[in-house]
Amino acid sequence: MRRFYIMTLSLIMASLFLTGCARHMLKYDSLTKILEDAVADSAWPGGVLMIGQGDEIIYQQAIGYHTYSQEKTTEINDIFDLASISKVVGTTSAVMKLVENGQLSLDDPAVKYVPELQGPDDIQTALKRSITVRHLLTHTAGFEPFRLFYKMDCTVEARWDSVFQSELKTKPGAQTVYSDIGLMIMGKIVESITGMPQNEYLEKTIFAPLKMIDTGYLPDPALLDRIIPTEIKEEGLIHGYVHDENTHSLGGVAGHAGLFSTILDLSRFCRMMLHDGELDGVRIFNPETIKLFTTRIDPNNSRCLGWDSPEGECSGGIYISPHSFGHTGYTGTSLWIDTENNVYVILLTNAVHPDRSYKYPNYFEWRQLLHSAAYEELELTKRNHEVRLKEGWVKKFGIQR
Repeated sequence: MRRFYIMTLSLIMASLFLTGCARHMLKYDSLTKILEDAVADSAWPGGVLMIGQGDEIIYQQAIGYHTYSQEKTTEINDIFDLASISKVVGTTSAVMKLVENGQLSLDDPAVKYVPELQGPDDIQTALKRSITVRHLLTHTAGFEPFRLFYKMDCTVEARWDSVFQSELKTKPGAQTVYSDIGLMIMGKIVESITGMPQNEYLEKTIFAPLKMIDTGYLPDPALLDRIIPTEIKEEGLIHGYVHDENTHSLGGVAGHAGLFSTILDLSRFCRMMLHDGELDGVRIFNPETIKLFTTRIDPNNSRCLGWDSPEGECSGGIYISPHSFGHTGYTGTSLWIDTENNVYVILLTNAVHPDRSYKYPNYFEWRQLLHSAAYEELELTKRNHEVRLKEGWVKKFGIQR
């Protein structure tokens, strides 16, 4: 049964949000209390939170259980399905390497590498010739958000053919619509250039050099005990394989989802990004590459190249600096890197358990609170006025935005 600790949380929220520049009130045990209350409110069965500043881990905590049956406690080295964080830590990282190496240009037409990108009629084929790599990364190619390819009773090759023939809803470059389809095609471009599956290329160029030992696609069944399960579907509990149905139907590796990792591995990735592309003497990216991909393309739009930046009811919280970039994942994951404050905050949960309806609205509200509270812990309480408080907190406590 869902429980809500109103008196405790009202005090926490008052300290966080009553003024434009909140006072530092929270301590480490209060952050843990917020995590505990989120579990009690069925925002997620269990999760892990990490706050890093530079090379120092300021706070890390595992809370709750793998499932609501409370048979197995969540541990700091548990492996989570990252969902759409795969788009940035995975696919976008691969593209960054290819651009940096001169193997790919952002203004290259997608059909240069994936000539199958055509149809379903001559008009659509003509439009698709104008889709660039930049369009795919900024979600401006014109595709709809997603399609249920996994429901097609056909081969993997036929499903991919349907991906390539997906109808454009707008002309390329005309509108920003967050789309899995665009990143699915981006993953295929990576494979076309490298001549190897995307998971192998990422392991070779990003994960192995960074010593991200528990990060990858298609997790080894031997790791099942550490892998956090996600949703319960008609076929049973999704455990040890990707939650995203389209990715699963395509073999477990795709440009938009499929990556598994731990908070410890993601910490190494974040530190590398904060260190301008280098960690422990190993250079992954050049500084200018990171700046290029994590800067807004349009000042009036939050989208960067692959990455997102803070605006609206941002999951990164109300104190995150404008010079930040991050992403979220449908399973209940969020990762934000703040270059101005030299900070990163990672929250990994399985909020879609036992089913995705449990995410609404609790997960989104608690997520924003935790990211905001992380900044309070660091005494970084300058409001980002492009970010507003989640409506749920406003209604529950009468707090001003």
